[in-house]
Amino acid sequence: MNENIKEKLKLLPEKPGCYMYRDIKGEIIYVGKAKILKNRVKSYFTGSHNAKTTKLVSEINDVEWITVNNPVECLVLEINLIKKHNPRFNIMLTDDKTYPYILLTNEAHPRLIVVRTLHKTQRDGKYFGPFPNVYAARKTCDLLNKIYPLRKCRYIPDKECLYYHMHQCLGPCIINENFDYEPYKKAIISFLNGNTDEIINNLKAKMEDASNNLDFEKAIEYRNLINDISQTTTKQIISTSDLASKDLFGFYHDDEEISAHIMYVRNGSIQENYHTIFSYVGDYSEAIYNFISNFYTDDKFKPREVIVDDINIDDINEIKETLNINITVPQKGMKRELLDLANENAKKDFVLNHNLYQNKALKRLDTVDELGKLLDIPTPNYIEAFDNSNLFGEYPVSAMVVYRNGKKSPKEYRKYHIKTVIGENDYASMKEVVYRRYLRLALEHKDFPDLIVMDGGAIQVNACLETLESLKIKIPVCGLEKDDKHTFRAIIYNGKEIILDKHSDLYLFLVNISQTVHDYAISFFRSQKGKGIFSSLLDGIKGVGPKKKEAILKKFVSIDNMCNGTIEDYKEIGINEELREKIIEHLTTN
Repeated sequence: MNENIKEKLKLLPEKPGCYMYRDIKGEIIYVGKAKILKNRVKSYFTGSHNAKTTKLVSEINDVEWITVNNPVECLVLEINLIKKHNPRFNIMLTDDKTYPYILLTNEAHPRLIVVRTLHKTQRDGKYFGPFPNVYAARKTCDLLNKIYPLRKCRYIPDKECLYYHMHQCLGPCIINENFDYEPYKKAIISFLNGNTDEIINNLKAKMEDASNNLDFEKAIEYRNLINDISQTTTKQIISTSDLASKDLFGFYHDDEEISAHIMYVRNGSIQENYHTIFSYVGDYSEAIYNFISNFYTDDKFKPREVIVDDINIDDINEIKETLNINITVPQKGMKRELLDLANENAKKDFVLNHNLYQNKALKRLDTVDELGKLLDIPTPNYIEAFDNSNLFGEYPVSAMVVYRNGKKSPKEYRKYHIKTVIGENDYASMKEVVYRRYLRLALEHKDFPDLIVMDGGAIQVNACLETLESLKIKIPVCGLEKDDKHTFRAIIYNGKEIILDKHSDLYLFLVNISQTVHDYAISFFRSQKGKGIFSSLLDGIKGVGPKKKEAILKKFVSIDNMCNGTIEDYKEIGINEELREKIIEHLTTN
């Protein structure tokens, strides 16, 4: 068992939920459910097991979990996750069978039936469920069919059947008139939505009468029916009859970081979840707006609806226009409950991350000390890291992040617009940013960092060292060189490469610095792009709106390419010759 799992086991909640085991490749190899997550997950790592379980435990590299409200939701969420990921250690629930639904059809003479599939194109009506207890669902459906005289036959026959004579059907087969089914439908819908008191009280009274008359078999039958109703109508929100695709964004935050937990609902069930924790500076609502706006990189991944709260109405309207997605802020009902579940899991992720972080605080300090010894410098308790980002040289930006005692310090992060560099020149851009940063610290008589980290190789390191020398400032500088897969490969320091063990705490710490500064630079770049910095030169051209601006930028990248673009080039993005001439004239005269 690795250290990460050991720390997570200490933080397991005493709540119902589903847990997922991942192997060293990050693939989900097993999904399970538990009434109490803490007890169930810990049991895998203690005591002896059979051969299959022992094999499973030997391949577990990480564990994740999702908390729910009750054991019924556990059952439904488990099967959804198993069908989504098809983990190789799950040998149950991977066939085509699904939990049943109760369907109240929308026919002229409606029926109440149990179905296995949820396709409104095949059966129109109102769905309830799914119900993990198949037997209880069928017994409940049978009871309602006895109480309310709906049609029982799949096809209307030529003559009456037994149900008509038992007063359990109005007999549309022999009585040619329009029946008013609305009172029955409303009562059934109310019952299946949980309003069962009247019927259950009636059954309890019959059970007591049967018991008083010593008819114990009948009393047991009534008791079992009451239990079946309770199981069928137990509230669960993991799956719904609403088949529209939707993503639920749950958030939790403090003054420095935001935890985001996204639940993907497809075909009426939660099929996937994603969580991340990111730092932010400034307004929380703006950070949420930027996160959601940048979340979808491809139209094919967009749902029909995004459900969220903690965001103001202006931001909602901007996201709607930018992404062309319906944004909902529910106040009550099923969507509100799903969103509350997403928010609860975002809080769980946040607490888990912080507890893990706190448990590793001493280890972090040891890691920072190890970095100092490796570079032969005093312990770098104060680190500043830099990275650049640009669009093929157009409008470059840069960003800096700060680590103190091995921990991120988001309030000290800084963003930079590159002002003096034309075109794609990472070397010159880095020199400008380093000069501006440390000249200011010198003029303000502020402390210099113990170590500067460049998210790049020798080019970035040399740019930094030359700039510091021109300022007569001495600060150790190292680079984090990447391989062709953009993964941290080696430390560049004093003209030498230092290769680290990829499983060491120091390697992981430096990867964290690299990823943090890279994400911060990219986030700044995207936010500026979203605000229109890169399309400002196209403003004021009649017929060129936000979508056409984006298409032009993606197609041509630079102003020169826009001016030299052929008629065919412009036609490829839906711009005719007349509008092309207006664009070129505007660009060449401004």
